[in-house]
Amino acid sequence: MPDTVESKESRRDQILNAATRIFSEKTYHGTTLQDIADAVGMLKGSLYYYIDSKERLLADIIIEAAKTLNEDLVRVENADTGPVERLRQIIREHVKFNAIYREAGTLFLTEKNVISSLEMSELVEIFTRRDKLLALALNQAIAAGLYRQVDIRITSLAIVGMCNSVLFWVKPAGRFSYEEIADAFFELIHDGLSIK
Repeated sequence: MPDTVESKESRRDQILNAATRIFSEKTYHGTTLQDIADAVGMLKGSLYYYIDSKERLLADIIIEAAKTLNEDLVRVENADTGPVERLRQIIREHVKFNAIYREAGTLFLTEKNVISSLEMSELVEIFTRRDKLLALALNQAIAAGLYRQVDIRITSLAIVGMCNSVLFWVKPAGRFSYEEIADAFFELIHDGLSIK
């Protein structure tokens, strides 16, 4: 890769990282492009070489993070596992995503009204995959007689809500690892759905 392309990508990563931090600290509306330019040591006008707009910058932060969740979900989707193990893996990947990309995840939940419908469609596609995988795992577990009959939509929303809650209470160097949290969530859900 030529130095100019590599350095542009590196500089863009610096801008994305700085913007993620500043948006998280000051909110999207409380942040100016000058704040971001100052954080990366460049003139505000020079930012436009790397970004299209502040709105697109926010969308890129969230989309780049969400792509990693999508890759993990594709692996879960393609794995040769039963529905209960698939449910465990979906929960684990979602909690891991929220633990690793805490700032981007929080920005999505708090600032998604800023993102245009075109950019939002990229995110909807990823979260739709997650929702379909959840529904499939739950439906298969019910059909196999492993879980009791429940409303799939309500149950899926409850699972997503649990997974998203870590954005607000888990500390990066906290008492529990994301694996421990995901396993605890899974056990709560599994025990609540299992036919006794």
